Amino acid sequence: MRLTVTAPRTAQLGHAWDLLVALTTREIMLRYRGTVLGYVWWVARPLALGLLLWFALKKVLALDVPHYPLFIMTGLFPWFWFSSAVAESSNVLISNGALVKKVVFPRAILPLSSAFGNAAQFILTLPVLIVFIMVAGDGAKPMWLVGIPFLILLQFALTVGIGLALAPLNVFLRDIAPLIDVSLTMLFYASAVIFPLNRVPADIKPILLINPLTGLMEGWRTVFLDGAFPGRDIWPAVGATIVLLALGITIFRTLGKHVADAL
Repeated sequence: MRLTVTAPRTAQLGHAWDLLVALTTREIMLRYRGTVLGYVWWVARPLALGLLLWFALKKVLALDVPHYPLFIMTGLFPWFWFSSAVAESSNVLISNGALVKKVVFPRAILPLSSAFGNAAQFILTLPVLIVFIMVAGDGAKPMWLVGIPFLILLQFALTVGIGLALAPLNVFLRDIAPLIDVSLTMLFYASAVIFPLNRVPADIKPILLINPLTGLMEGWRTVFLDGAFPGRDIWPAVGATIVLLALGITIFRTLGKHVADAL
């Protein structure tokens, strides 16, 4: 039997917000539960992969990219945020199946809590990345005050849109989960995470920019390393994010009301 809660509109919004905060807090706490180092592990993942890629591409293959350690870190930190948010959001309805089946509440809160939790995690790791850049680079840049919040908001909207679409789809079509794993692997190598976009042939670059992550990765590097606002390569990412966010909302509104019966 499911419990139905009715309340005035403002009260419902207040309860929904409280639930979102509670679930987001739980998501963050669960990451660290049972670990000694906790936060360090989240930071260690991009640092360890960055060190491996630096050795393989810069030292072994002699990839000629100036300041490659900084270059790779400014791509890996946002990438880990995106990949973790997508993977967790897509499975959040299934992993909280007991709650979905027993209590009536806005189902969108669950993928939103995953998106908020991963965004908060990224923000908590930003000081490490900033210190890394300041020590190895040219110091802090005024554009960070504008560019970083802009890109955080853009990438958050992108992860929300994708999460809202994948979460209910994964309930009805369990092939979505392995498809996500394969897609994230392919996207990693197709999103200019480990190579500069200006090295891509001119006829291929428009194809890569269809992927919103390509513009995002370039945007993060432009802000962090050049101290400038993202250039025109960011606008395909903005357009794709708007489309994906609208698509995600539509899919969730259509399928979200049926997930309790499908679980």
